[in-house]
Amino acid sequence: MALAKTRTEAELALEKEQERAHEIALFRRFTSGDRQAFTELYLRFRQRVFSYCLRMLGGNQEEAEDLYQEVFIRVYQRAHLFAEDKSLAGWIFTIAHNLCLNRIRDRRHTETLEDYTFAATAPSVDFGEDWQARIQWALDQVPTENREPFLLFEYQGLTYQEIADTMKLTIPAVKSRIYRSREQLRSLLAPYYREN
Repeated sequence: MALAKTRTEAELALEKEQERAHEIALFRRFTSGDRQAFTELYLRFRQRVFSYCLRMLGGNQEEAEDLYQEVFIRVYQRAHLFAEDKSLAGWIFTIAHNLCLNRIRDRRHTETLEDYTFAATAPSVDFGEDWQARIQWALDQVPTENREPFLLFEYQGLTYQEIADTMKLTIPAVKSRIYRSREQLRSLLAPYYREN
């Protein structure tokens, strides 16, 4: 029986550090006037940022597209504010975090009483075999303050420290919120799993 190769924590940490060094080198080239370096950074992060915005905004494609483009406009405009001793991914996701929370807050101000009444009486949706829609529905049920660290950790691969920096939380608070999200998602999705 062949043993599967697994990477050790040290190997994963080394890989993460090499990735971070490459990102910082790209960022330095960009801030030195190399526009191609910004394009490379954009291409490196665009899918991750878009995915994050899409999930934070409840699957609203149009809003997510607008917002993720705004993230990169701000990265371009505020490059001088980035501290190289921090995580570039963490900094970019901090910008995305703030923009998403602003958009969610703005939505709440425009919702009416009818929106809440309709939502409370709406029948449950049959997702069939569309697990992507089912998971997005479950994520939408998780409160934003718990959903966001979960998304950053599970989908974007940020470390606990990067999430703590992004959301201005302690590491134990980040871990607690991720745990709560997992428990809520497990509870929401449990009826859809078939027992073997």
